[in-house]
Amino acid sequence: MQAFGGAIMEEEVAQIDIPARNLATAEALYGATATGNWALAESMLCDDLIITEAETLPFAGTYSGKGALRELYAKVLSTSLGEARIEVLNKMAAGNHVVYLLQLVPPVGEPLELVEVFHFAEDGRVAAIKPYYYNSAAVTAAVARANG
Repeated sequence: MQAFGGAIMEEEVAQIDIPARNLATAEALYGATATGNWALAESMLCDDLIITEAETLPFAGTYSGKGALRELYAKVLSTSLGEARIEVLNKMAAGNHVVYLLQLVPPVGEPLELVEVFHFAEDGRVAAIKPYYYNSAAVTAAVARANG
């Protein structure tokens, strides 16, 4: 931080609060989706939200718009991963990004590790979400194994 005449510049103060604001929003978004409060969840999302899932996953594709997260959740919940417990291993925020290190613990099989990256718009709403699974083949196998 640079000080001018002993005072912190206003721009720097605003920058200090952005990561904390974004992390709080991500936390609230996880909470809202976990309880099915889609009205609250969608209030935290940009109208042109983009979620990108790898083509190697059973729920592959690009989901867009405020309803994208609900649509993706419906697809994931329709698989055996809908029964998985989510464990937050770590989380961090910097600038307009929040990153979660997660583990999905399915009822049967090994835990699945992933990283979710949230990109925030200047107004503090979520503009994009990109989940990165460490082993997409394990995700596909877990879904197939549970679905018989």
